[in-house]
Amino acid sequence: MSSAQKLLPEKGKPMVSYLGYIYTKEKSTTAKISFRYQNRDCKARCHTNLSMDIFLSQPTDHNHVPNPECIALIELNNQIKAQAATSDESTSSILHSALRTFPLNAASELPRTEIIMQTICRQRQTPAATFTDGLSDDLKKTYRAEDFLLYEEADVIIFSTKANLSTLKHSKHWLLMEHL
Repeated sequence: MSSAQKLLPEKGKPMVSYLGYIYTKEKSTTAKISFRYQNRDCKARCHTNLSMDIFLSQPTDHNHVPNPECIALIELNNQIKAQAATSDESTSSILHSALRTFPLNAASELPRTEIIMQTICRQRQTPAATFTDGLSDDLKKTYRAEDFLLYEEADVIIFSTKANLSTLKHSKHWLLMEHL
């Protein structure tokens, strides 16, 4: 009996890897869990114990070569998601710290940087409230003690100093940012 490497679930399905192949959970009984190869074109299957650490039956033959780079990619995604959910680091610093340890032989499997950064942003906790009533007075003022929070309503918050507002008064075009 061989040992299986347990991977954190992606999209809610438990996964195990063995010799560069990734298997996703197909069904479970009271004694074992049945896994099927991740790519449905391959009919390879295996069975593990309930703790998913030992194979009860060896995986059946595959009709393709293994792809161990995908395992590194799944581990990278899990690491990024966990770090994004718990830390206040910037998106780019989470990305760079995760990529420092990523194996170079798996770099061909990496998605575009924008996709990884989007994954990080999706894992972030959204603030419970968007109103600024909870802001202390020192956060509503600049370092020079000028008012920085000029207007606040349920749908609109204007952050600006009076000097910046007078500069805007002389401008022909204003660009506004809408946050939904």
